Amino acid sequence: MTLLTKVLQAHQFHSVIPEQYQFGSSLVVDLSPSSALWQSVTANHSFADEIARQATAIDAQIVIGRYAEQRMIYQDKANFSDSKNRTVHIGIDLGVPSLTPVFAPLDGEVHSIANHQNEGDYGPTIILRHQLEGISFFTLYGHLHQAAHTQLQVGDFIKAGQQFTAIGTTEENGGWAPHLHLQIIENMGANIDNYIGVVDPLQLDYYRNNCPNPNLILKRSDLN
Repeated sequence: MTLLTKVLQAHQFHSVIPEQYQFGSSLVVDLSPSSALWQSVTANHSFADEIARQATAIDAQIVIGRYAEQRMIYQDKANFSDSKNRTVHIGIDLGVPSLTPVFAPLDGEVHSIANHQNEGDYGPTIILRHQLEGISFFTLYGHLHQAAHTQLQVGDFIKAGQQFTAIGTTEENGGWAPHLHLQIIENMGANIDNYIGVVDPLQLDYYRNNCPNPNLILKRSDLN
């Protein structure tokens, strides 16, 4: 366990999205290759359709995509055309309606703002820089609504609990169903306004250390 993980584990954070979603009834989705979900997928009924059906059936308030899960849903996306070996999701996905507010879980500074518009990419993206007990780290928010943060600038201070953006629509977020990709990053390396969110399994040990489980911030008991 890294020092950052220990610090995050002991800290209490503001909710990242409205509490009725973040701590509401959930459908935790299994998108791994062995998932029973794929048995219901057809040419006319996509995995997104099946997830929506399952969420409706149990009246889920939030659909959650798991951390460190191997997925084969990226390989036909333009954003992965030169990196077919990237299959392990290293963030957590929070599936909630588009335009849902997004709040800072702790005080931070806007490190970067970007709009990655390749098919399958993050779409509008914000990275915040934080300090906690002397440790510097970053949180990445992908698949956002561009119009919700047009007044935001690099260097702006964001207070814990402050809304600084919102969930994007499918049309602007890389083609995905509306959701927030939340990721923790300890060391950005040479990256400025982007950071890999799906990694090669051969590099998973490094990324698990550098990008610890975002549930350290979310604190959902069903994701431990």
